[in-house]
Amino acid sequence: MQELSPELRSFILTLPSVPFLEALLLVHAAPDQIWTAEAIARRLYLQGIAPALQIVEQLTARGFCVATSDGQLAYRPADPALHEAVTQLAAIYRQQLIEITRLVHG
Repeated sequence: MQELSPELRSFILTLPSVPFLEALLLVHAAPDQIWTAEAIARRLYLQGIAPALQIVEQLTARGFCVATSDGQLAYRPADPALHEAVTQLAAIYRQQLIEITRLVHG
């Protein structure tokens, strides 16, 4: 099992919630797709649209995504280092799901 680098661990600790993490990985996995809050809520089994709207706002505010003119979401990291951190996280997440979710909850 691959260990979390100190840099990746630090990055994970900045993530506000597991649903945020899951949404980030979802949009990262389909970078050419445009997402609505409704689609994110459905894919993550969120209760209602309000939590998804909050996640969409956070993804945009933190520089992971951009909002389209009609309020949808596209994965467009603000800088290459941010994209690289998400790519590393995506590569290791399924192998270390419990450890990573504990870090986020921590």
